[in-house]
Amino acid sequence: MMNFVFKILLVAVTFAFLLSWGYIKQQRKNEELLNNLYKKIENKVMNEFKKKEKLTIADIENLIKGTKASLFWSKNKITVTDPRVFIKNMIKDMMNKGLIVEVVDNNSRVYKAK
Repeated sequence: MMNFVFKILLVAVTFAFLLSWGYIKQQRKNEELLNNLYKKIENKVMNEFKKKEKLTIADIENLIKGTKASLFWSKNKITVTDPRVFIKNMIKDMMNKGLIVEVVDNNSRVYKAK
């Protein structure tokens, strides 16, 4: 009898854990989507720096336009339709991480990889 009660309690605890974990994942879904998108954009920009020495803001905007991100456990997807929304925060973040530096070249701002 005690074994049966223990198994039922174990199933109940497991079910409660999975339910709460799913609820938390659902709440953080938008944040995770944006983080994935920023990582994809950052990787694209750094790969482009391997091909080119300098990039302008317009080059980066053209590069990241249409970038998509999704989560494997969700059907929701996010796509960059207006790169100007992401570009300022992304460049500032990449500069804070030390991945790129801003250089003034012929009175225009260009960016180089470190």
